[in-house]
Amino acid sequence: MWQRIQTLWLLLVALAMGVFAFQDIAIFTMDEGTYCLLNNWGIYNGADGLVQHRVYAIGILSWLSCLGTLGLIGLYKRRVLQMRLTILLALVIFGELIYIGFVSYAFCFNNTASFGIRFPLALPIICLPLLYLAARRMIYDETLVRASNRLRD
Repeated sequence: MWQRIQTLWLLLVALAMGVFAFQDIAIFTMDEGTYCLLNNWGIYNGADGLVQHRVYAIGILSWLSCLGTLGLIGLYKRRVLQMRLTILLALVIFGELIYIGFVSYAFCFNNTASFGIRFPLALPIICLPLLYLAARRMIYDETLVRASNRLRD
C-alpha cells in the first residue's frame, strides 16, 4: 500500500483538502469600504464577524473530499474501484469549485462587491492534477497485474 506512488498523490490531496477546509478562500470588498470573507461555511463580515450568507455545501464537500481521499488509500487491492472513485472525487472537487464561483458571483452581483482570490482557493485546483496522476498510476498498476496474471495462466 505505501510503496505505490498513487498513495503519495492521494495523501497530498487529503492534506490539501484538509487545509482548505479551515481557510478563508476569498475576500469581497464592498463599495462602502467594508469587506467580507468567504470560508467553507459562510460569508462573514470582516469587521464584526457577523454571518452574511451561509454556504455549508462548500465545507461539506471539502470534508467529503478529504475523508474520501483517505478512504481511497485503503482500497489498494481493488484498483478498478479505486480508480473510478478517484475520478468521481475529481468531479466532486471540480463541482465544488463551480459552486464557489456561483456563490461568489451571486454575492458580488447582489451587493455590488469586488472579488479577491486568496491562496487557499488554489488548493482544490492543485488537487485535480494530483488526482489525475493517481488515476493514471492505478490504470498502469491494473494493466501490469493483468499482464502478469495472463503470463501465469
